[in-house]
Amino acid sequence: MIQLARDQRGFTLGELLIVVAILGIMLAGLLAVQMQGQQSYLIGSHRVEAQQNGRIALEMMTRELRSARSVTAIPNATDMSFVDENGNPIRYWLSGGVINRDSPGNSTPLIGGVAAFNMTFFQDYDGSTNTGTTTTDNTLVRLVRVRLVTGTEESVASYSGANQFSTIEMLVRLRNL
Repeated sequence: MIQLARDQRGFTLGELLIVVAILGIMLAGLLAVQMQGQQSYLIGSHRVEAQQNGRIALEMMTRELRSARSVTAIPNATDMSFVDENGNPIRYWLSGGVINRDSPGNSTPLIGGVAAFNMTFFQDYDGSTNTGTTTTDNTLVRLVRVRLVTGTEESVASYSGANQFSTIEMLVRLRNL
C-alpha cells in the first residue's frame, strides 16, 4: 500500500485526450437533450396560450351574443354591434391583431395575437347540412358563426416551432330576437 502512494506515475497525454473527448461527447448529448426539452416546453406553452386566449374571448362573445336583444350594425365580417340583454350597446371589432370590445364608457382590448377573425351572419341555418342563408341586413340576423384564429402574443419567428396557432369556431343562436 505504501508502495502505491509513492508511485508518481501520471496520465499520458493520449489518455487525457481520450477522457476529454468522452466527456465532451457526453456533455454534448446532455446539452442536446436539455435543448430539446426546452423547445418542447416552448411549443407546448405557446400552444396552450393560443388556445386559452381564443377560448376566453370566444366564450365571452358568445355569452353576450346569445342574450342580445338586437343586432344594430354589421359593417363587415370583423365588426359587429348589438344591444345586450340589459339594453347596453356592445361592439366587437378587429383592429390590427387585437379584438376590441366597446361598451358604454368602457373600451378595452379583449385579446391580442389574433391572426384571423371572421363573423358570418345567417338569417336561417340548417344544422343537418351545416348550410344557411347569409345576410348583411342586421334586422334579419338570427345566427352568427364566429371563427377565431389566435397565436401567441409574444413575438416569435414564423419558422419557429413555438409559432403556434389555434382555430376556434362557434355557431351562436341569438335567443332574444
